[in-house]
Amino acid sequence: MEDEIQMRFYLMSLVKSLGFDPVLAKDGVQGLDTLTRIKPSAIILDIMMPKKGGAIVYQELVTHPEFKTIPIIFFSGVDRKAFFHHIKMLNINLEHDIPEPAIFVAKDADSEYLKEIIKKCVLGNGLEPE
Repeated sequence: MEDEIQMRFYLMSLVKSLGFDPVLAKDGVQGLDTLTRIKPSAIILDIMMPKKGGAIVYQELVTHPEFKTIPIIFFSGVDRKAFFHHIKMLNINLEHDIPEPAIFVAKDADSEYLKEIIKKCVLGNGLEPE
């Protein structure tokens, strides 16, 4: 789920180059709607998106029985520490804490590194949190 068209094209090309079939969503609402029809092997999720941002989408995914086992790769230009702090603040008002994301990749990361992360998530090679 990524709102920037250039970044969606980049991610689509990257995922296709690995031999996988990407499904794109321009925001969190569209992404969650897509999940009612398909169950992907992994989700690449931006933080800053219109309509429903990545943190709220993440909260919905990890608390939904059907979606909580799908690996989520946060791919964002937002500072990692600031985002993790935001997750902690969301937990203040929740009955059950949502976990910190296991995978966070900066948008300026090397494409080969991102490809390795995607492969490990999709193929289930036991990716450990960073």
